[in-house]
Amino acid sequence: MTASVGRRQFKSGRNARILLEIKISLRGLAMKIAFLASPRPGAQEALEELVRQYGQSTIAEADYVITLGGDGTFLKALHALLNVAVKPVFPMRTHGSIGFLCNPLRMSDLGDRLYSAVQIELPVLQATVERVDGQQETLFAINEIVLVRQRLQQARFKLTVDDGNATMTLAGDGLALVTPIGSTGYNFSLGGPRLPLGSQLLVLTGIAVAHRNPWHRAVLTDQITLDVDIVEAEYHPVRIETAIEAIPDIRKARLSCNGNRKTKLLLEQDVLNELTAFSGQFLEYHKRPF
Repeated sequence: MTASVGRRQFKSGRNARILLEIKISLRGLAMKIAFLASPRPGAQEALEELVRQYGQSTIAEADYVITLGGDGTFLKALHALLNVAVKPVFPMRTHGSIGFLCNPLRMSDLGDRLYSAVQIELPVLQATVERVDGQQETLFAINEIVLVRQRLQQARFKLTVDDGNATMTLAGDGLALVTPIGSTGYNFSLGGPRLPLGSQLLVLTGIAVAHRNPWHRAVLTDQITLDVDIVEAEYHPVRIETAIEAIPDIRKARLSCNGNRKTKLLLEQDVLNELTAFSGQFLEYHKRPF
């Protein structure tokens, strides 16, 4: 009797595992995926194989966007997706690319990896810019917005928070307003602090500031509005730039987080663990809701 019960339990357990494997496979087949790849050979080879296995959907109909390349590739994808419905982006690092915030490249079990990945909502920075000639433009950024001098002359920046609650003037090469995901890159090389992913914080970091003050490396709430006026902009020209685009000869810029625009990054738990160990951050994140 005991042996018979044991065989039934073993059979039941094996059947459950088989059903789970079938469910995972069907999950992968049901997912609509848009693949975006770097022009590098390694990324193009991976693109060809993944499209052969999983098909290729348009961004409009896709449930997920998977980028193949490095950090630059997925940042470009996040920027491109700002003008469409929010799509979770799962970046995979391919040979020859630098991808500190990318998942490893694997062809198998893609449906299960997407379902199990941790979702991180990333804030979107907005800059409303007025140029010296009066022209107005708007920029968006995922990692940072940088204002920097155009000549070998020191620039001066008058900073105003929330329409006058605080003001300060900085003199130096420039300044950067940085999100948590951007805080471990250029900002960190400038000596700025690293922010926890998922935190509702920004950091304002000065670039070669002449006289350091509390605004040189300031951690701010992401609810603030920061107005930047260039002092004598005609004689000390400054440009504003993101990872994607730049505007020269600006007179002033209003910087803030755009609450109506969101981006979603999917990272595997191992990648988050490595990021935590590297940065010493406490990462705040939430699991997928389904």
